[in-house]
Amino acid sequence: MEYQEYISLLEAFRLSLTAENDPEVNKIVDQINETVANLKTGKYHAMALTQEVFEVIDLVNKDMAFNGLKFNSYQSKVWNRLKEQAYRSYTKDRNALGFSGAFGVSS
Repeated sequence: MEYQEYISLLEAFRLSLTAENDPEVNKIVDQINETVANLKTGKYHAMALTQEVFEVIDLVNKDMAFNGLKFNSYQSKVWNRLKEQAYRSYTKDRNALGFSGAFGVSS
């Protein structure tokens, strides 16, 4: 995924969350802001970039699981696109770097 696409998805998701008045959502917004800033400055590349995006995903997943965070249809659409692209990028980066599973078998 191109950095600009990550930035666009993250910014769209952040904007959709700004109306929420919840401390946990504010943590997600803060992480998104940090991630977008790092993407724009080129601080991270490849796997480090993917890890940065996964930090946002982790925060959102925890808030959904433990605090009942719910999305409207637009938020769900952007969220699902962001997750799909992050997992696709992770798989691509992982395969490109030749990581293998147990007993040397690629997973």
